[in-house]
Amino acid sequence: MITTLPLPEFYPTISELENVKEYVLSIADIHAGATFTSENNEYSLDICKERFETLLGETIQFVQDKNLSKIKVIEMGDSIQGLLRLSDLKLNESSVVEATVFVSRLIAQFLNELSAYCYVEYYHVPTSNHSQNRPLGTKASEIATEDVEYVISHYIKDVLSNNNRVTVNLNSGKEYIKIPILDYNAIAMHGHQIKNIKDSLKDLSQLHREFYDFVFLAHYHSGSEMIVGESIINDSEVLICPSFVGSDPYSDSLMVGSKASCKIFGFDYYKGHTETYKILLN
Repeated sequence: MITTLPLPEFYPTISELENVKEYVLSIADIHAGATFTSENNEYSLDICKERFETLLGETIQFVQDKNLSKIKVIEMGDSIQGLLRLSDLKLNESSVVEATVFVSRLIAQFLNELSAYCYVEYYHVPTSNHSQNRPLGTKASEIATEDVEYVISHYIKDVLSNNNRVTVNLNSGKEYIKIPILDYNAIAMHGHQIKNIKDSLKDLSQLHREFYDFVFLAHYHSGSEMIVGESIINDSEVLICPSFVGSDPYSDSLMVGSKASCKIFGFDYYKGHTETYKILLN
């Protein structure tokens, strides 16, 4: 049975930035369950837990430095390593089931402890590629709804159901989740569905018949920020979030690795995206 987490000791929140600025923390490509040692990185379940402790401390410090009363958190998918191919059997430290419960609990504890210092609006993208189940020889995304991100996100919502400082936002059955940021429209998805990154904002706006100012993507493991247009007061941007897991032997073979990290994006009511803070995890 899933039991709710005990509530932390809440501290009062006071902010002078309310309705003028908002901050969004991205957590992408955790790949819980994977274990490896590469040129500049190593990973395991224990290291994954240590990185969440580092991320929590850095985020609390950021909230206190900025005197924030609220922060938004986006979980961008690939929460587990999963079993996409037979080679994952060698890479995985635990079963998919164990990794699913492990990372669900880690994220929930992170949000619960962060809520002691501010209100948290949590968004979880509904689907990603590594979290897919591919039974009976099915191909990628052929049964896209068979995705353990559904289990992880609902587990988090259930165990935090008594915490009024954490709001969990889900969009089950879709491949994206919309995120209101001040008066801007933003959308987040894992990114494995995107064929052309530069055109993703335009294509998604046309598909949904709704203009987006910002698109958050993961999947590519290296962070970048791409201006793809402008309005009267702000740039329209595609924001690619770096990976929690960092470089691995495969990225080393391609010589394209990057540090394990998370980013906090700052948005101004009048200027759009104006700040980016990188939290290094290794």
